[in-house]
Amino acid sequence: MLQQRLATAAILIAVFVLIFLFFPKWWLCVVAVGVIGLASWEYYQMVLPKKGLGERLFYLLLGAIVPVAMCSGDLSSITGTLFISFFGIASLYLLRISNLKEQFRDLACALMGILYVSFLLSHLLLIRNMNGGKSWIFMILIVTYIGDGAAYFVGSNLGKHRISPLLSPKKTVEGAIGGLLGAILAIYACTYTFFSQINGSQALWIALVLGISGQIGDMVESLIKRSVDVKDSGNLLPGHGGILDRIDSILFAGPMGYYIAQWMI
Repeated sequence: MLQQRLATAAILIAVFVLIFLFFPKWWLCVVAVGVIGLASWEYYQMVLPKKGLGERLFYLLLGAIVPVAMCSGDLSSITGTLFISFFGIASLYLLRISNLKEQFRDLACALMGILYVSFLLSHLLLIRNMNGGKSWIFMILIVTYIGDGAAYFVGSNLGKHRISPLLSPKKTVEGAIGGLLGAILAIYACTYTFFSQINGSQALWIALVLGISGQIGDMVESLIKRSVDVKDSGNLLPGHGGILDRIDSILFAGPMGYYIAQWMI
């Protein structure tokens, strides 16, 4: 399992770096649409398994327009696509009212998919449009994933005190602390190599905020999976589960990094 996790992570990182460094900027938007589509498919498969193929594709289509708007960076386009997505999904449910309680629950889950996957992950595209955005994205990804890996290793070997046995029995206090320490080491490594825009004290609190945000993102996905009795969001990535399992930390750390960068710049 460990070898599979490392091999899969190495391949994903290599592909992302190649696209990021050597391909035009719009390629990042294409990749984002693809990742959001796969993650959204896994999400709707978990929370709305009874919905037909046509309806799921409709959700995916609405979710795909969000990263395109984010890539443009135009505020009216971003808010407009969110409104269109909400309007389209709400209208669909109003056309076939049956069991009110079940309908409202399904409507809430469908709308949640747009915000949880499409809107949150698309913040990386907003960062790309910023001055020095490339360095910010690399830093956010490195800090989040090294922190995630440190939490996994420390928790697996030293973890004794469970954070929430009902929500995620394998997540421990020791693992969470190890993850924060890993995030701190990662951001200082970034500041000494390619990310000199921040000083030592700034690096410390940014690492803590990103590390905590990433762990919250991980826990939120655990909440979703446990509520529908699913272990992994999918099986597309060997050793990791599904796409959503791999990006759950970034879904919260990415937007947090964007707003930190906005505030600092």
